[in-house]
Amino acid sequence: MEWKIAITDKPNQRIVIRFDPLNEFLVFIGQYKPKNRDWINFSLFEKPLWSENKDKEEVLITAEEIQDTLLITYNAFKKRLDAYENIAEGFTLLKEIEIKEEEKED
Repeated sequence: MEWKIAITDKPNQRIVIRFDPLNEFLVFIGQYKPKNRDWINFSLFEKPLWSENKDKEEVLITAEEIQDTLLITYNAFKKRLDAYENIAEGFTLLKEIEIKEEEKED
């Protein structure tokens, strides 16, 4: 089971939240979709479904904790996306590479 969270004005970016009941986690995945390609994972965080409160009782994850984890996921995703875009831009400058072998002297 999963939920897809769209990023406003960025149709090629999203955060997917997967419910992992057996391991008792929510998995947050920041994804990017390059043109004509499948979604690529850029960040991933797991958040336990349960935590202990001050009375040592197990409590279910709160909406505030989900929101905080969404922000952490997005910030890591955005940092890696910026790096990818800078690297991709650099590769547009490379048109051709010429490799010359040195002649051996006898």
